[in-house]
Amino acid sequence: MVDPIPNSDADNIPSDDEALLDPSEAAEIVPDDPDHPMEEEDDENEDPDPSSTPQEEIQLQNDSVAHFDAHTDSIFCIANHPLHPTTVATGSGDHTTHIFSADIPSPVLPRSYESSPQTSPRSSIQPIAKLTGHTDSVNALAYTLPDGAYLFTGGLDGQLR
Repeated sequence: MVDPIPNSDADNIPSDDEALLDPSEAAEIVPDDPDHPMEEEDDENEDPDPSSTPQEEIQLQNDSVAHFDAHTDSIFCIANHPLHPTTVATGSGDHTTHIFSADIPSPVLPRSYESSPQTSPRSSIQPIAKLTGHTDSVNALAYTLPDGAYLFTGGLDGQLR
């Protein structure tokens, strides 16, 4: 026969009767308060129909000098090289990693600041390398420190490459 463990937690568990509070032990008795709907504030200054209020239209301008569209699915992770910050790696849902150089000369001010901005097509950055081998999305990238000699990729396929 096995002896019970002394000072076990089973000895410290109160019985159901001990866990309940006796009414004489309560410091204050709070009366039941039935659920009431929240009071509506008086919104005299607000227009009840927001669609009747004139809206200010905001013009958005894409000031990027280039874009990267080699992936065929969403990009989930980005890593910069530790010594060459313009060297960037991207991991995607298309199961690939692309390495490219983002060293693009940019103007002092974006095009939207010009007096008569011209809309010209942005150039697509071409990849330096395409890494394959994952069978599912690439969702983690890391260059080795301190010199970035290796790039590790992690995917939803459970592989570290």
